[in-house]
Amino acid sequence: MEEDQGLEPPPPTPARRGWWPWSRPANYHFLTGATIEAIRNAPVQRGRWKFVIVHNSGTRQGNARAFDYYHRKIRRMRNGLAYHFVIGNGTSSRNGQIEIGDRWRRQINGGHVHSDYMNNIALGICLVGDFNRDQPTRAQLDACEELIRYLQERCGKSDGRSLIVRPHREVNPPRWATDCPGDAFPYNWFGRFR
Repeated sequence: MEEDQGLEPPPPTPARRGWWPWSRPANYHFLTGATIEAIRNAPVQRGRWKFVIVHNSGTRQGNARAFDYYHRKIRRMRNGLAYHFVIGNGTSSRNGQIEIGDRWRRQINGGHVHSDYMNNIALGICLVGDFNRDQPTRAQLDACEELIRYLQERCGKSDGRSLIVRPHREVNPPRWATDCPGDAFPYNWFGRFR
């Protein structure tokens, strides 16, 4: 049915470690069963997403709800939270907790980079923290890797390629240069996806 409508069919549901509804799938430490189901249930158009852009919040604390409020009320963004996903650092949500934004659920453009074109084809993942001062936690990096790997499986290939993963600073035009996700971010981590 999904293929007839131009939708990417979701991958099979991973086996869980236990029979409880909150059990984590066997191959994941940070992706919960509920998170996987929410990712699977989104109506992903075939070839819609081509990139994953990784950001830092620039704040030492926060979560999806706080950023949604800021984007909606202060920055006046009609669709609220600019990112598709937020990964906590242990301050306002658990360390490594993956929060799903409404932009993923509704499959709408991000608001996380300056380019409208890139917002149309790139998923945004925000790690909570100021990575000009501190590095992301090990849990955040591991959760982000799990999430990206699952999104690559969920979104399928576009032009024969899996989702391309880049730091925000590599995709903003020079006029709108940014240091995001921060000078202390371990950029060699991106090598896992090349």
